[in-house]
Amino acid sequence: MAANPLLLSLSEQARLIREGSITSVELVQAHLDQISKLNPQLNSLIAVDPEGALEQAAEIDAARDRGEELGPLAGVTIGVKDAVPVKGMPWTINSRIFENRVPENDAPAIARLKNAGAIIIGKANLNEFFSRPTESDLNPPPWNPWNPERMSVGSSSGSGAALAARMASGTIGVDGGGSVRLPAGAHNLYGIKPTHGLVSRIGVGRSEHSEICPLGFTALDTAMMLEAMIGYEPADDLSWAGDVPEYAANIDADISGWRIGVPRAFIDSVPNESEVMEGFEKFLRKLEELGCELVEFDIQGMAEARAATFLTLFSNSYQRHQKTVKEDWDTYGPQSRVNLLQGAFMSSTDLINAGDVGRAFKAYFSKKLADLNLKAIATPTSPFATAERSRRPGEHSRGINACYTAPFNISGHPSISVPAGFGEAGIPVGAMLTGETHDDLSLLQLAHAYDEATGWSQQSTAL
Repeated sequence: MAANPLLLSLSEQARLIREGSITSVELVQAHLDQISKLNPQLNSLIAVDPEGALEQAAEIDAARDRGEELGPLAGVTIGVKDAVPVKGMPWTINSRIFENRVPENDAPAIARLKNAGAIIIGKANLNEFFSRPTESDLNPPPWNPWNPERMSVGSSSGSGAALAARMASGTIGVDGGGSVRLPAGAHNLYGIKPTHGLVSRIGVGRSEHSEICPLGFTALDTAMMLEAMIGYEPADDLSWAGDVPEYAANIDADISGWRIGVPRAFIDSVPNESEVMEGFEKFLRKLEELGCELVEFDIQGMAEARAATFLTLFSNSYQRHQKTVKEDWDTYGPQSRVNLLQGAFMSSTDLINAGDVGRAFKAYFSKKLADLNLKAIATPTSPFATAERSRRPGEHSRGINACYTAPFNISGHPSISVPAGFGEAGIPVGAMLTGETHDDLSLLQLAHAYDEATGWSQQSTAL
């Protein structure tokens, strides 16, 4: 077995398993040992399936020994946010409302990961119904392994923390306003929100702009998981019917000469912390070193698109819970009740206006990219360097933490968070690239070139 398989990327682990240099059973056991060691402190995973994971690993090893062709993710482990159903495992969304719920079927995205050979090792912690975390949730909030005295950020906080702590080879989250990209940025990870419709949303409710998304140690890891998750689902009216893109095979690209937009005036209008801007400026310089041309430009409508995103999220959430929140008021957590009730006071006109804003911003942003011949735009992932700072009531209630991420949920454009540095508290900060719809490959190519040139993925927590 490799000296420490936990320090390898998902792509490296999968390669070594195919070659027979390590076994899937050895890798799964290493992850289970890491979970036993760190999860009591970090609260990253809220359910683990050791017996099932080891059984699947043994089957994969046996298939390899028989000379059978293995899937691209064969033998690696995946942690899945507990908002996404996995057959036979808890599906609680961290709420007492669903404390005993166990689904009979996988979400299509999970079924596709399994078909590629991935082993689902556990369910990751999250904020109850994507609200702010509280100690009164079914499971208490997770902590950031880069500094265990600081909380993990984002609704997919457990997915980010579990991966950063090397409890799995990769993780899956759900991003409705930044809830994958934000924890990616805060955990030194790569996290992509794909073009809307590429990955079926079946299993997470009828969300108009939430995506099931991968987080990885490297851009290649993220590309491999995303490619495995994509596929047309007839029952999903927004599912994309095109061919599955070959991201992993085409991730190497010469990005010299690519034009990257920098909306400098908008960035300067945001209350960014100094550590964030220091990391962002280094990120921009690295893009220039790689041959990219930075183009400063003006962008409008970001605040309006952000507001429209959250208005739609709250309306959708209340629509799904309007009956049970009345019947089981005390079973919901206090912060979850606040979030749900915001949707109760929104009118049909509000929702229609939000949709109009989203469509207008989508067309406007795509036109900007085309007119300026931009491959992508670059922004910080979050203006704040810690979860505690981002959750201050006055800023959290206005979605300031998601000012860069949320606009592209309602527009449907793909965006990826990449590592960009560390703040004073030792918490990583991220930078974000956003591009044209169905050009997710260009974002992955940019992220991969940056990854190869910087080696952020070689850094690991001290835990």
